[in-house]
Amino acid sequence: MKWIATLAALALALPAFGGMYKWVDADGTVHYSDEPAPPNVKQQKALSAPPKPARTPVPAAEGKAAAAPASAPKTAAEQEMEFRKRRVEAAEADAKRQQDAKAAVEKQRNCEQAKNRVVMLQTGGRITKSGPNGDQIYLGDKEIASELVDARKDADSWCK
Repeated sequence: MKWIATLAALALALPAFGGMYKWVDADGTVHYSDEPAPPNVKQQKALSAPPKPARTPVPAAEGKAAAAPASAPKTAAEQEMEFRKRRVEAAEADAKRQQDAKAAVEKQRNCEQAKNRVVMLQTGGRITKSGPNGDQIYLGDKEIASELVDARKDADSWCK
């Protein structure tokens, strides 16, 4: 007698385990049903219900940090913000590279000018300098020696 009651319970539960069917009738209308399509239907597809995701309880102590897991897919707005952040960082890095390159070129130019000035002062000859009124002033030996010391200091500082 117990086995009859068990068999009856199983028979009643069978429709709950049934699948879903998708079929298109002669008019082109798509039908979804838990019963198979009529025999005159050409296209019939059996669908199964997707399994429900398992839910894990969230401890109350973790608060909002647990509510948004790190592996959750990012929204379009979050992806856009990350893209903009990467673009700004790339622009800043590019600007820094350009600034460094410009500084290196300027340093090289200043080094060459300082070296040329040292060579000019060492070769001797008459050296002139612009005066306060724009007229030329000829330097004496002591002034040339003083200018040579300054020129060597400049060359050392620029050509490191």
